[in-house]
Amino acid sequence: MHGIGDVCKVELSGDQVHLSNDRVTLTYNTQRGLFSLTSIDKKQTYFSRAYFVVHTGRQALSSRNLIFRRIDSIDLRTDNGQGKAVVIKLQTPDKKADVRIRLSTWKGLDGYTSVVQFTNKSGETEIIHSLEPFVIDLENELQILTGNSSADLRFFRNGFHSWELTQAWPIEPGTNTSHLMTVVHNIVSRDSIVLGFVTNENQLTTITAVGSSDDHPVMSQIMASCSADNIPVEAQNSVMSEELLVLIGSRPHDMVDEYARITASRMKAVLWDTVPTGWCSWYFYYTMPDEYETIQNADVLKERFPEMQWIQLDDGFQKAVGDWTENDRFNSSLADLVRRIRERGFRAGIWTAPFIASKHSDLFKDNPHWFICDRNNEPIVVGNNPLWYGDYYALDLTNPAVIQFIKKLFNRLKGYGFEYFKIDFLYHATQEGLRHDETQTRAQAVRNGLRAIREAVGDSLILGCGAPLGQCIGITNMMRIGTDIATVWRTEWGGGVYECAINTMTRAFMHDRWWINDPDCILVRQDDNDLSMDEIRLWLTLVALSGGAVLLSDRLEEVSEERFRLVDKLLPPYRKGAIAVDAFSEPEPRVFALKVESPLGEWAIVAVANLSEKEISVPFDLASVGLHEPVPHHVFEFWSQQYEGTVEESMRVDGLKPHSCRLFIVKPEASTPMVLSTSIHFTQGAVELKNQEWDAAKNRLSVVVTKETRHEERVFIVFGSQWRPKKARVDDEAVTLEKIAPEVVAVKHKFGTGQEISVVFDRTE
Repeated sequence: MHGIGDVCKVELSGDQVHLSNDRVTLTYNTQRGLFSLTSIDKKQTYFSRAYFVVHTGRQALSSRNLIFRRIDSIDLRTDNGQGKAVVIKLQTPDKKADVRIRLSTWKGLDGYTSVVQFTNKSGETEIIHSLEPFVIDLENELQILTGNSSADLRFFRNGFHSWELTQAWPIEPGTNTSHLMTVVHNIVSRDSIVLGFVTNENQLTTITAVGSSDDHPVMSQIMASCSADNIPVEAQNSVMSEELLVLIGSRPHDMVDEYARITASRMKAVLWDTVPTGWCSWYFYYTMPDEYETIQNADVLKERFPEMQWIQLDDGFQKAVGDWTENDRFNSSLADLVRRIRERGFRAGIWTAPFIASKHSDLFKDNPHWFICDRNNEPIVVGNNPLWYGDYYALDLTNPAVIQFIKKLFNRLKGYGFEYFKIDFLYHATQEGLRHDETQTRAQAVRNGLRAIREAVGDSLILGCGAPLGQCIGITNMMRIGTDIATVWRTEWGGGVYECAINTMTRAFMHDRWWINDPDCILVRQDDNDLSMDEIRLWLTLVALSGGAVLLSDRLEEVSEERFRLVDKLLPPYRKGAIAVDAFSEPEPRVFALKVESPLGEWAIVAVANLSEKEISVPFDLASVGLHEPVPHHVFEFWSQQYEGTVEESMRVDGLKPHSCRLFIVKPEASTPMVLSTSIHFTQGAVELKNQEWDAAKNRLSVVVTKETRHEERVFIVFGSQWRPKKARVDDEAVTLEKIAPEVVAVKHKFGTGQEISVVFDRTE
């Protein structure tokens, strides 16, 4: 058994400090203030000549210009295993500041983490602008493993809050900014570097890549930064950056998953025991819901989808944004509404925007000093919403009176019986401006407000929306990860299926790591809906594969049974989420793949989507969707219920129309007949079937149905040329086999839970 010193080591040689594990070596030059990352044998350089910086009100303190004092090493025992850390202690020439950087690694990590700390040794207050634990000025392509050619690089831009678009783009001239994390990916060599902050409680964090504008554009700098918001640091006090994780490799999805896992551990992410399902009032009623219509929808949901869990009242119940008491459309009281929802077998949720207030609210009129102000001490307008009749303002979450107001609000709502709290427009609390406590950063202010809500509602479900993502980890159980959906493909302001689809795929790595992803509601109504059936199916497909929340938001009594049947195929949610295979190379991801591992076997569910305005062809390797067996794989398309034949190693989807999606099961061939697919559930066997058995003595295939169907559905069986289907039964009832393809048949039936499907075969040999 290896000890810490056998795997993770700190070694000194002249003016160099080497920190290594079983994968990489990080070297810091104490004279030059530069660090580099290489392979363990130092034969391959991953990056070189990196440095760190602290920006104060007076100067930029760079490791390149600081005086080395000493180094300490620490043995680590963390959730990630055994490791080592070094703390490098530096000093300014005038001895008025100490700067330390802690570099850490552990066994099996393809990289390291770093934290920068500034200590004020002067007799005066020092203002801190930012701390940068990673900066490289790129002078040539050999300085970083991805190279620096803009033509070959894709920079993954994660948006700051829920609604901002997240996608990979070529590096453009000027500053390219991503929040929390990024992937710099070379689409030619496949080499990648992941930079991501694994803590986000105290500062807002960014990673920027600077692109040149000459004839041969390159990435000229990359920098990871923590905004300290000009906080004052008194004499002998310190400020520390967030912890940055740097990973290198050629498998960006695995690297990002590692980043998400470590972040979840560092920030103590809180998930939810089930994937929320239910109904939300917003996308039909908008700001005009009422208690009668809410209960009417609950009645339809009880009849049609009794397995769903939640009825969530959205914006419009309140007297004004900021005054969170019910208006005259809820005369019976919110507490009575909760009671009536519970009587129907559901749990109640409610929307608020707790960190803002309308100019029309009593909260704003009575307490203008509670809001973030400009230099003239006037509240700052942070937004304008015509549905709220004008401007609104952001509360100052460093003010104890504001925090008490928030706690009192959520204690009251919790007392009414609400168990699900959608908190919206949260990012406005990060508005720059004057606050009650100037020693707190914007990130700390937001975290104050979030903690107050969590303390008030206890272990209830919290859904973040319009939220700064990093500060919500460890507090919210669910998170909106895209913009607002709409009954159109794309709106001028960024809503609609197009942008929601992109973020559902590109932010898939957050799901079931930091929270349950909320891709946003599904809208299936046949009236007042400009979405084509192709666009509806595309959105349903991506929501299903995301593993995230499934929330209806139509006026349910007006939805046809045909449209409800589409929803049936998403329930229950599978929870495990897909990955967008090309998320780090394509601005409009096209391949969203879910690896299914069930008692019936292993297969991939692959959505191939066209978000563009022209017809496309989409190739992909089977290995990229998790299929590695060197055998033929059957391909079946779920929505059209068509058998596509077999493929090996790779697959190509041709003639994919704009705004459309095809949903495939890709399943390894077997030597005996087997279930290929079903029309019941999008996983095509993982949820709705169990106990598949082949009786070699009787040449009999059997499987048990675990989901009751309201209508006739199909279970598809595939068999080789050596077999011929003879007869089929559902329990004791003989049924007819439908021929779908020369070696595919279907059993069509209105199935009940626990029914056994059996098919007997003859050998043709």
